[in-house]
Amino acid sequence: MAKIGLLIGVDEYEPGLNPLPAAGKDIEALRRVLQDPEMGDFQELKSLKNPDPQIMQYEIEALFSERTKEDLILLYFSGHGIKDDAGNLYFATRATKKNSKGELVRSTAVPAHFIHEVMKRSRAKRQVIILDCCFSGAFDPILYAKNDNSIDLQGQLGSEGRVVLASSSSTEYSFEQEGSELSVYTRYLIEGIETGAGDLNRDGQISILELHEYASCKIQEFLPNLNPKIIVMRDKGFEIILAKAKCHPPHVLETTHSKIKIGEIKLEYSSKINNDRYYNPIPSLLQPFESFISRLITKLDEFSERLLSKYKEETPVIQNFILEIIRLTSDADLVFVMSRANHQNVWDIKAQSNFSEVIDDDDYAEIIKNKILANLPINSIFTPDHQGIYRIHYDEQASVSKAFILIPLDTLDNEFILICGLLRDSYLLSDAYCTIISSFYLSSQKFYLQSARVEASILDNLKKVYGFVPISFYEKRFSLFCERLAKIIIYFEPIFDLDTFSISGWEALARDPDSLTAPVDLFYAAELWGRKFTIELDKFLLNLAADSYRKALIKAKQNRAYEILPLSVNVYPESLMRTAYFDAVREIVKEGKSNQIPARKLILEISEKADLPMYQDGVKLLSPLDTFKLRLSKYVQELKIKFGIDDFGVGYASVSRLAGLNPPYVKIDREILHREPVNVIINFVQQIVSSTNPLNPASIIVEGLDKTSPVKLCQLRKLDISYVQGHLIGKAEPGIYRLSQEKSEFLREQIFAE
Repeated sequence: MAKIGLLIGVDEYEPGLNPLPAAGKDIEALRRVLQDPEMGDFQELKSLKNPDPQIMQYEIEALFSERTKEDLILLYFSGHGIKDDAGNLYFATRATKKNSKGELVRSTAVPAHFIHEVMKRSRAKRQVIILDCCFSGAFDPILYAKNDNSIDLQGQLGSEGRVVLASSSSTEYSFEQEGSELSVYTRYLIEGIETGAGDLNRDGQISILELHEYASCKIQEFLPNLNPKIIVMRDKGFEIILAKAKCHPPHVLETTHSKIKIGEIKLEYSSKINNDRYYNPIPSLLQPFESFISRLITKLDEFSERLLSKYKEETPVIQNFILEIIRLTSDADLVFVMSRANHQNVWDIKAQSNFSEVIDDDDYAEIIKNKILANLPINSIFTPDHQGIYRIHYDEQASVSKAFILIPLDTLDNEFILICGLLRDSYLLSDAYCTIISSFYLSSQKFYLQSARVEASILDNLKKVYGFVPISFYEKRFSLFCERLAKIIIYFEPIFDLDTFSISGWEALARDPDSLTAPVDLFYAAELWGRKFTIELDKFLLNLAADSYRKALIKAKQNRAYEILPLSVNVYPESLMRTAYFDAVREIVKEGKSNQIPARKLILEISEKADLPMYQDGVKLLSPLDTFKLRLSKYVQELKIKFGIDDFGVGYASVSRLAGLNPPYVKIDREILHREPVNVIINFVQQIVSSTNPLNPASIIVEGLDKTSPVKLCQLRKLDISYVQGHLIGKAEPGIYRLSQEKSEFLREQIFAE
């Protein structure tokens, strides 16, 4: 294997082209680091200064000819890059001229397609081209192919290990920095090699990708509008190692022998924290997006009333307006959604915003089609590796670089949003923005422009993705949570006794007042956001259930003490550990209260969808199960209530948790009914509850029974199951009721069926 390079610098030109004093010095400086055995370690390195076109083409062809597959070939050019009137790129020589009209005399320069041709013919698998010249990005084979559809230059440059580093895009001018002897781009390439700073992953080697990233970052510190490019066709070129990093002496870590003396510090738990006295939370990177989310929701409120009254069922129109809100709030040029047509590899615009007033519609469409979406790998959009991708395009008319962001959507149709024309240095160019936009677009449709539900969905997704969020986000989400919770109503589902053929109790179920379905968004939020939410949810639903049950008893004329059946209310383990919830339960069972439930008639069903609390007063528990069991005994001894385990078979349900708590009631989740063999699973649960408390084993309740259930009432009775509930018995209703004679006879037949 050999490393061979040709360094070309042109600093003298014919009239009409400005001299470039740095070009000759560029090749001298680059030669110094590349031929150094401790850095570039190139075996063959030739410098070519101010050649004429014929000599330059000859040396370039000789560089790529008669090479082996293992060789690494480097071609470097510093000088003028010139486009002809057709947009084709040429490299100027000392003899390059322009005619009286200012047009390039092509025969006096070296065309880029000549270099494409000799690269294609070369056997060397690793080929590196470094271009420090104006319009060097036009060497991009994709861009070049657009100017000559008869030549498949993408295919010609598609072999592995072929990479081009370009100091500018296809529309930009490169620069020489005042006061520096070298061109800006070349100076930072050399600096990255010579200092070892280009070894970004610190593995002792400098790859092409690392060197490009280092030089690009340094350049944009003072020339933000200059966009160096790296052009690779199959990603293999990224891996080419150009140089070794100089070894730096390792930093010797020393520790001090003296210790700070502060004595013993006592830390106490406090439920009320005075912000003036205590430390503040570390600022979150999401904080700048608070005002952006607020503006999105404000505009949604402004648009929604008018939209819903005028376009009730016109989903495409609603989608367009949602995208227009995104465009206006983001200060973008255009926003649209693309979806796959009939699951083919063809993509169509599904919905779009208006165009910004400052852009030309037709020109912008050409940019999107030919520069942004052309040759876009679909797997680069839909991947778990990131929230979205972007590309920078230099807007010649506005003389500014703009970002085009592609955000995947979690839909069945593989849709994505394209945000066009964000400023390159916008704080919105981040993964958090992608999360916010995708959440806003999807939830605005799901919740039919209900701004509170949309905002809650955005905050939930940010919490899910980032874990910790700003305090203001937490407080806003809690406020939305409480507003939503206040609208919930209670329905009652009967629990049926297979031995007495009658209703033996009721379960209080939370219901959305509009859909009359479970408010799963509230349960999800409580489990996602933690303690404060779960306690608020459980306290509210407990009080609401007790109040609703009392009213239902009175309405059904079943409010005499002997007529009151047990009421089951769900609760998260976390809430049971908190004094606030204990006090709420005590108030519910206190005699004389208007919504009082007799203590022995109240059953708290512990949700298995959440883990047991691991901390108490900020201290990690050695045995969460023992601590939790001790807490439950306080409820039983002081308040005389009973407990059950809800949803056994899902979530955090475990044999040790069931055996350790030994509750009076265990509910088997409906999912178990659809598992085979269900009788083995039920017998297993029975053995556990019998062995842990043989004198008074827990009563097992099977829930979720309906007409489609694979298990019948007669089977459950033979398995010694005493209690069941589900639509087969009776649907949840806002009030309580007695079973009709017809229903009772139907259930009796089912129980005794063969």
